[in-house]
Amino acid sequence: MSEQSRPVALVTGAGRGIGAVIARVLGARGYDIALHYWDNEDGAKELADEIQSHDSRVALIKGDLTLDGVPHSIVDEAVREFGRIDALVNNAGLTISETFLQFEQKAVEHSYRINFLSPYLCAQRCANAMVQAGIKGAIVNVTSVHQERATNRDSAYGAMKAALARATESMAYELAEYGIRVNAVAPGRIRTSLSPLTPVDEQINKAIPIQRSGTSQDVAEVVAWLISSSSSYVTGTTIRVDGGMNLPLQSALIDGNLRFF
Repeated sequence: MSEQSRPVALVTGAGRGIGAVIARVLGARGYDIALHYWDNEDGAKELADEIQSHDSRVALIKGDLTLDGVPHSIVDEAVREFGRIDALVNNAGLTISETFLQFEQKAVEHSYRINFLSPYLCAQRCANAMVQAGIKGAIVNVTSVHQERATNRDSAYGAMKAALARATESMAYELAEYGIRVNAVAPGRIRTSLSPLTPVDEQINKAIPIQRSGTSQDVAEVVAWLISSSSSYVTGTTIRVDGGMNLPLQSALIDGNLRFF
């Protein structure tokens, strides 16, 4: 595949965790990667070197997405680096958990900026770039199973993810006429290098119908499918990647232990 024919994917929050694996998978499948990160520069550089070993070009883009102007600027930088964007993966986010009675306004506002406002603005800027270039691209917003089912300490996080999932539907509706598809992926209990084993993991896994936590690779495979031509008739939907965790969870309800944090 020549450089001219490679599609370009911008992945936010790709310095670690799920985002890093998404970027790695897309690079291995022929995408050039605009790799956004914020505070893990060493990890981002190491990942960039790995992706480049697959003959993919990589542009490292640093920025704090909670700051005014940054969501638009990282999209603009990706376009400057590659001349186009074919896919956006809005992965960057942060689980901010606290009891409702104790949640401080500053933390709620931070959750809003990182979990809803920044992906919304990145999608808006990216969609405009696609429309102007006549690119029939794809946008994937990474949400969470918490968007559907309430648990303890997720009043802000769950609400922001629910808002992003709902916005995904409107984005898909408005952008369909331009050939741009917009979908969401809702991970459940995902084990990454950032989530060490805890004493409750075994109990939680027993409440998941598939009887295990997911992996970053599980999420990345669905994202890769959603931005590919194989899903050309899929838009405006959210795909759970949760092993059935967000089903009624009968065993957890019987045990009286419906807790995931």
